[in-house]
Amino acid sequence: MTNLKNGTVARGASAGSRLRFLVLCLLTLLLLSCQQKADTPEAIVKKVIAAHGGAEKLRAVNGYLYLGQIQAAMADDQGKVWILYREPEQLRVIIRMTEGKEERLLLGDEGWRDNGRGFVKVDGPALAVMAFQAEHIDLPRHLVEKRYKVKKAEIQNEEKGETLILTDADGVETVVVVDPVRSVIRTVEREFDIAGQTVRMGVAYEDYRDVKGVQLPFRLLNFVNGQLVGRTDYQSVQINPPLPERVFERPE
Repeated sequence: MTNLKNGTVARGASAGSRLRFLVLCLLTLLLLSCQQKADTPEAIVKKVIAAHGGAEKLRAVNGYLYLGQIQAAMADDQGKVWILYREPEQLRVIIRMTEGKEERLLLGDEGWRDNGRGFVKVDGPALAVMAFQAEHIDLPRHLVEKRYKVKKAEIQNEEKGETLILTDADGVETVVVVDPVRSVIRTVEREFDIAGQTVRMGVAYEDYRDVKGVQLPFRLLNFVNGQLVGRTDYQSVQINPPLPERVFERPE
């Protein structure tokens, strides 16, 4: 009688162990399935869009006005910066440093620069860098509009966040790192061919704040080949500001 009872108990314990093992296996498979789905480029883009305010609010954005303080890292110089942006691809940047000034104007695929002697038309790398600045300012909305082919980078750094490669219609690649906690864009990088040398320019976004339901960075760090070259802290950021037409007038 004792042996029969002990055998029954043993079989019951064995069945319970098998059941727990099966449940554990199912939970593991479910977790792996969820992780695999969340790790797809499309899923990451959806999280980025949601983190920046959502598709509806981002579609309603057609311009920005940034006002801030800029500090050059390579020289002891600082000043003020105004960035005015309007769709489609219209950008004006006004920089007033203690030792000089600069203005940039981008109208679609044309650009000009003024170093104090009037606007001069630019092309090549100078124009490409302006286009990059205009593009990364409005990158979340461009993701909503599906302007890129998106894939995950082969090399990932889980601590820094997911790394995506965005390829536009012209085949130009932009590397984007997504914050692992908040899913906002953390860094944006692009390579340029300047005088036969490959130069990697990047921007890091910090101090995100809510502006009319859209998450925008109030601090930008600029890098060249991984080295910090400047920092901008914005005092104010406006969405869809009323900008006079003369701001984007084509220079004569």
